[in-house]
Amino acid sequence: MMREAIYDRQTELRMRMTERDRMKKRYEAKEAERAEAKRNYDRLKARLTKEQQDVLKLGQFSFANKFRQLTGKMDEIMEKELNEAAEAELKFNEAEKVLMDLEEETAALKQELDRPDYEFLDDDWEAFVQEKELWMRNNDETAVKKLQQVADERAMLQSLRREIEEAIHAGQDAGRVLQSAMSQLGNAEGMSMWDTFLGGGMIVTAMKYSSINSSDDKIHRAQRALRRFQSELADVEEFDRQRLTVNKGDFLNFTDFFFDNMFTDWMVHSRITDAKGELDRVLADVERVLRELRDRLTRTDEEIARLAAREQEIILS
Repeated sequence: MMREAIYDRQTELRMRMTERDRMKKRYEAKEAERAEAKRNYDRLKARLTKEQQDVLKLGQFSFANKFRQLTGKMDEIMEKELNEAAEAELKFNEAEKVLMDLEEETAALKQELDRPDYEFLDDDWEAFVQEKELWMRNNDETAVKKLQQVADERAMLQSLRREIEEAIHAGQDAGRVLQSAMSQLGNAEGMSMWDTFLGGGMIVTAMKYSSINSSDDKIHRAQRALRRFQSELADVEEFDRQRLTVNKGDFLNFTDFFFDNMFTDWMVHSRITDAKGELDRVLADVERVLRELRDRLTRTDEEIARLAAREQEIILS
């Protein structure tokens, strides 16, 4: 029937327009995030350069350095400068990883947004509206209006359902990565306790920092997974995202917290312990939001089924 074809065409166009608008919104948000990451990268790069220059200056001959050697303060000052340079390098490396991730994500979204079938979508919709209006003047206007209402509601719910499913998948990925980071930090915590309180020696110290480096990679992967989860949640209409946003924001700044003064043994152990607590809180947030998303998905499916029954009722009446 002609009115069924109109209904199907309307649903198709509505869903494509919703998808395009969602992609545009996501691209704009990701581009803003990338720009902020670039500013942070530039700032940390400048700081790293300064810290490296400070270390080089201490290695050069000067009367001030000679005086420090004579007074026995040179080693203390050199250790302080090396620690600051190492911390600056760790923060810069993390900022570089984040920027590279965001540049890749932004480019992928831009490519998706530039799809050929989006180019003339507004023109297609305008032509459809004119065609539908002409048909309605010569046919059952009342029935078509009812079908239009159902089509609009179902298109919105189908788009919402897709966003909820994507958010659930992203949340599950984030949960797995967070669990992995928790396990790696547990290894680092054990090594740190042995090294700090039991005098583990050079081998244990080396193992501890190897474990910390592995934790750094896990933490970065967790940050990336949480950013994706947050991005997917932003696409779920009318969902309470603040439940995750607060703790997630704290976690995404976690590397600054963790890497400050990390080369002082007692501070490393304390920060690893605090980091595990922070990860545990974020993981609890992710799991709670996932439960709410699954409940939302069930209710959305029930509403879609109700609209399908209503559609058949209108068509067969």
